[in-house]
Amino acid sequence: MVGLITEEEERNLLEKMLAYYRKLYPGIDFKTEEKELTHEEIGELEYTYAGEESEVTAEEKMRAIAEAIGYKYSTPLLVLKKGEKLILLDGHRRVRVAYPQGISWKAYLIVPGKEDVEFGIEGTIMGKVKDLWKK
Repeated sequence: MVGLITEEEERNLLEKMLAYYRKLYPGIDFKTEEKELTHEEIGELEYTYAGEESEVTAEEKMRAIAEAIGYKYSTPLLVLKKGEKLILLDGHRRVRVAYPQGISWKAYLIVPGKEDVEFGIEGTIMGKVKDLWKK
């Protein structure tokens, strides 16, 4: 599974994201939860801009993820939970592989203590996974 993010790397990223959000939004308490997202919940994820990457590179990495699933690859997604809204922070390719296959996927949720905050990441939402990558 060379080139795929490990669960340990994702856990480290979670800790960095928590520190970042706590610094960026002082006075808001953030907690974390682990949750197995169903196929339906993955479809409801708000898909954010993943950054620059060629589609060829993304396709190559998604093929590697699809193959690794057969070997129990399941590094969690990183999601911001704002009320009932789930906003994808990390794991864009994993989502694009899992959703069309109809499978569930584990996620680390970052949950703010306040819901009436506008988070910067919300400005990059492209739509819901189910609308962008119909099954």
